[in-house]
Order: sequence, then structure tokens, then C-alpha cells
Amino acid sequence: PSRQPHQPTPTSPMSVKTGYYGVLGLSRTSTSDEIKRAFRKHAIKAHPERAAGDRAVAQGQFDSICEAYEVLSHPARRAIYDQYGERGLKEGVPDGQGGIKGGVYRYSMNSNEVFSAFFGTSSPFADLFGTLGGDVPEFYGDLTGMTLPKKPAKPPPMTLPMPVTLAEVYQGATKKVEYTRRVLQPDMTTVEQAETLHIRVAPGWQDSAVSIFPGMGHEDVDAEAADVEVVMETVADKQWERVGDTLYFTADITLCEALTNTIVQVPTFDSRLLSVPVNQIVSHGVTKIVPFEGMPTASGGKGDLVVRFSIKFPETLTPTQKASLKKILV
Repeated sequence: PSRQPHQPTPTSPMSVKTGYYGVLGLSRTSTSDEIKRAFRKHAIKAHPERAAGDRAVAQGQFDSICEAYEVLSHPARRAIYDQYGERGLKEGVPDGQGGIKGGVYRYSMNSNEVFSAFFGTSSPFADLFGTLGGDVPEFYGDLTGMTLPKKPAKPPPMTLPMPVTLAEVYQGATKKVEYTRRVLQPDMTTVEQAETLHIRVAPGWQDSAVSIFPGMGHEDVDAEAADVEVVMETVADKQWERVGDTLYFTADITLCEALTNTIVQVPTFDSRLLSVPVNQIVSHGVTKIVPFEGMPTASGGKGDLVVRFSIKFPETLTPTQKASLKKILV
């Protein structure tokens, strides 16, 4: 006979009694750390080798505790359980079209493996109570229950560029970075989801500065969510260049100005106009340093401004002009 679609409800034996949260003495709002602490407490206390009464009854309680932990410590399984109950977890969830979709979870019934993977030993008499307040690694089984791998290594981060102008870095700015990532659904499928990050660029941030957003990258089954790394990239400017905290400005001057002195006007990024006197002959490689007019620094000061010169030569000269120049320069 064909399988009939259903709306999962918590009607399995464990759910009728207490449910996974009740087995561990938890609530639906419990954190992952609280789940681990509860498992440490109950698994040691209920271990069959420590039981004073009926061994079979103790084994049943121990199995229930390990199964509850295997589900609640796994984000995807826990999400399905929270929304559809134990029946949805073990039989599938509605696909919205009258059918059933999703993986089918079966507990391995090898509670000793769950215990050993968590505590690093199969003995309930080892020095386990000393770890009750500390951190331990998360372990959980796969959907078949055949193995209990360690929590997968964190996947590589998503790297996103954040273009900024020198003016934005000089003054400080709030930048918006938009991107799309895979997000895990309760039925363990993934969907594309648009995200927006807002980054406050402090005055003087160095090029290639990285802002990290933990867990905001792609999500996949049986893996931690990837981080997002936003890398600042300074947009090239025709007249300005930055090297560390020093700003370089290229001023266009004529040959006459290069030979007879001039005053260069430098428009700053904070809307001032600096008048920089040039009282020397400007030849190739000559620069003019203006102290403390460069990029803001982390200490609250500023670097230097260095003025470079681009000399514009005349395209043509008349015979009279050439003769006059020869008299002056030779």
C-alpha cells in the first residue's frame, strides 16, 4: 500500500512519556551548553554499570538519555524535532504538496558509543565529575546511527570584498555589504538567502583590514556554519595614494611654476583647502612634506602629507620663446 502523508505530531513512546527535553530535564529554550551539561549529569548517573537495581530498566533509561542527546545536540535534528516532534524526525516531514520529505533518523541503540565519544572513555567510574563545569567537544551520530564522528571541522570562511574610498577611510564611514548564502532548513535541505552586513569603518583603517562575522556564511548538514570575512579594499585614486599613515597627493603644475615658485592648493578629505608654498625649483623627484596632514592614526594623531609634482611642459614654443629661454638657461 502507498504511504499516506501525515502531519507529524509527538506521539512516539518517548514523546508520550516526557520527550527528549524531559528526559534530560531541559526546556525548548535550553542552550547547547546546557544540553551538554545535562547529558553529563544524567548519563553518568543512569549508566547501567552504576545501577543498583534492575539492569534492564537502567539500560532503557540510559538509552533514552543517549538518544535524547544525539538528537538535541544536532542542530538540524533538533530543528525538525522542535517543529514536527519525534514522529516527524523519524518518519519525515510534509513537503507542502501532500507528500513526505526529509531524512529518516534512527537511533543506533549503541549508547556506549555515544557515552564514549562524549567522555573519551566507556567507564562510568573514571574521573568524569571533574569535567562537569568545563567545556567538552560536541559529538553526535549520523542519520544511520552507524557511526559517531566528531563534530566536523569548521568550513573555510566566505570572503567578501568591501571597496572603500580614501575619503571614507579618512573620515570613517558605515559600509553595507550584501551577499547570498545557503541556509539550512528543518528538513535538512538548503535555500539561498540574501543577507546584509553593516561595517563601521573607523578613521585610519589599514587596507586589507578584515571584519569577521562568525556563523554568517554557508550552512550545510552535519557541519558548522561558515564564518564571513569582509576584507576592506581601497579604491585607487588618480591624485591620492596611501602608504601606511602617509598620504601622497600629486599636484599638477606648469613648467613656469616649477621654475619660478608657486603655491599649491591641496583639497583635504575633511573639506579644507591647504595652501602649500613651493619656494624651490621643482625637478623630477622633488616632494614637499606637510607634517600631520596625513591619514588619521589609531593613537589619535595623523601621519604626514607628501606633495608630489607633475610638471606640464608646453607642447610648442615660438622661435622667440626658444631664444629667450636659451639666454636665461644657458
